[in-house]
Amino acid sequence: MNKKINGLNFISIGGCSEIGMNLYAYVYNDQWLLVDMGMGFDGNLGRELVIPSSEELIKNKSKIKALFISHSHEDHIGAIPYLWPKIECPIYGRSFAIEMIKEKLSQFSIEDSVPLIKASLNKKIEIGSFSVEFIAVAHSTPESSALAITTPDGVILHSGDWRIDNDPVFGSKTDEEKLKDYGNKGVLALVCDSTNVFRNQQFGSEKEVRQNLIDLVKKHGNSRVLITCFASNLARLESCYLAAQKNGRQLVIVGRSLKKIEKIAKLSGYFSEIPAFLDEKKAEVLDPSKVLLVCTGSQGEVNSALAKISNGTHKSIRLKENDVMIFSSRVIPGNEKSVMEIQNSLVDHGVKIITSVDYEVHASGHPSKEELEHLYGLVRPNVLIPIHGGKLYLHKHAEIALEYGIKNVVIPSDGDVIRLSEQKSEIVEKLHTQTLAVDGNKLLPLDGVVYRQREFLSSGGVVSVCVRFFKESVKLEDMVCLGIFEESEQTEMTDIRNDIGSEIKLSLERISKDKLRDTQKLKSSVEKLIKIMFMDVRGKKPVVIVHIIQ
Repeated sequence: MNKKINGLNFISIGGCSEIGMNLYAYVYNDQWLLVDMGMGFDGNLGRELVIPSSEELIKNKSKIKALFISHSHEDHIGAIPYLWPKIECPIYGRSFAIEMIKEKLSQFSIEDSVPLIKASLNKKIEIGSFSVEFIAVAHSTPESSALAITTPDGVILHSGDWRIDNDPVFGSKTDEEKLKDYGNKGVLALVCDSTNVFRNQQFGSEKEVRQNLIDLVKKHGNSRVLITCFASNLARLESCYLAAQKNGRQLVIVGRSLKKIEKIAKLSGYFSEIPAFLDEKKAEVLDPSKVLLVCTGSQGEVNSALAKISNGTHKSIRLKENDVMIFSSRVIPGNEKSVMEIQNSLVDHGVKIITSVDYEVHASGHPSKEELEHLYGLVRPNVLIPIHGGKLYLHKHAEIALEYGIKNVVIPSDGDVIRLSEQKSEIVEKLHTQTLAVDGNKLLPLDGVVYRQREFLSSGGVVSVCVRFFKESVKLEDMVCLGIFEESEQTEMTDIRNDIGSEIKLSLERISKDKLRDTQKLKSSVEKLIKIMFMDVRGKKPVVIVHIIQ
């Protein structure tokens, strides 16, 4: 039986160790309410997607009342197909997020079994001991919301991803009046986005980005222009369409997620006045100066359209000298290396690169220090809990809040149970959490045996040998090496094989017949011998697999 959690508590299951994998729980007298269920990205050891641990969710399955979704980004909904089947609770979200979740669930053939409930703004949803209200906030995907969670012990405002943009070109602006109203009534805790805490002033508006994209496409009128951005940023896609239209070009989208987003946007009532985007095959037959290509892969994702275009493996798009590539996005911390590799490859092909360092071609959907302080003034929380980021981000956010005058700031780690009260909010216990990697059709712990073994394999290589024992002699029948020798090192490989064969013969022919019957000891002897020889010759200890034939 899992221990009962009394009082009002906040638990980060994912989202407070790095940017991504957002999954939070609010617990009141052992009733659980979840907010968001996202994934992260990881390019190490062949893994691409990572999600929070399901252990605590499974333990408390019967106590979970519902899952509320703040908005439709992957780091807030991407883990639902993997984790929801383990808890099977209702999911509440606004229309666009629900359509995005449906599309994602359809890839796992479970869309009909998940209770998806579309929520409206400013209408309270009563569930167990909780009352939840969706409040409009500006962000880079439609229908983003903060959540006002009312409990018998006080109100918590969960910000979701947000910013202040009083003149958005797409979607809603942040409902400051509603937030101020909650502040006037009294807010126990603000649980708040930390993504942009190192920026003092707020970013420019999407309106400025739109005009800059129009101007840049015009400036490069004789070149083929490509733009990469987040697929779910409908405002940016609309800006790309207008940049093409106003410069006599046709918009071509490249990448499956962009095609999916276009379909969902139109289902949700967006893009109604925009004609269907052209397929990438059209780009092959149109004059390069008459097309504007928008492609996925702004974060350097390995299998994205941009990655394939940059390395020459895309089936339709081939780079040409004097092409122009606009990165209309920010680099998420942790993705710097993969983005730089793609940019280097583009430059090698003679492509001109334009980023937000050169022009205002991206407006962030997250709050700067200036915007955070504005929100503090509206809400006036008793407690501030920073989320969305690694420890460096959370501590910087805490510093901003303390300087502003919020006296009670609690910095969470994933797994911390934070007891919330007017008198004192503090960490009262620690639950077990871990990161799971999506590995084929399995979920594997990052710190488990499989990934430890893969790391060892990647650093040392593999040697597989087959040793045959005859009545009076021993012979190395076969040896295969992986990840150790270059193709040009056939001589070196032959030499070490001959040396190992001789050493095995000398060492094992002296062993008594009783010991020869112990196959496990023979394998250990051969393995040890091979590791010593490879350490002497190559300076590496490979993984050694030994087959014994008696």
